[in-house]
Amino acid sequence: MQWQTDSSATSYMSLDTSSGEVLMLINQVINALGEAKTAVTTLEIEKRFNATIKAMALMDSIEEEMKADISENIRNAFSQTSLGIIANITRTNVKNDLTAAREAIAQMVCFRQTWTTLYPAAEEECFALPHSATENQKRSGLYLA
Repeated sequence: MQWQTDSSATSYMSLDTSSGEVLMLINQVINALGEAKTAVTTLEIEKRFNATIKAMALMDSIEEEMKADISENIRNAFSQTSLGIIANITRTNVKNDLTAAREAIAQMVCFRQTWTTLYPAAEEECFALPHSATENQKRSGLYLA
């Protein structure tokens, strides 16, 4: 990936930040949230903690990726969405709240759908490397959710 050196705004069609890379991060957040949801139901405190911390770190990574070239409107929309997701991740971890885990997953799946609508080539880019059917299912971000 190459970052732009100037600070000019670019259209989403000419981005240097890979929309597929952002999609992969979104998928990883959904995976981590699925792990947290499973840990909530099985009362695995350490697994829940690790999964929620991973999801939070991935949310930060998405935001950092978007700072490079993604339009300000999309970044702002993600920032607003991420506040609700982070609140639900925190409730999942602190209160062992299954409803909050489900809601965080639903919010990320909704954001994923929006992302793939804005960047239709992201799916192809995300799955450009050959993988087995099981690996592709895991990479889709929806195997645990």
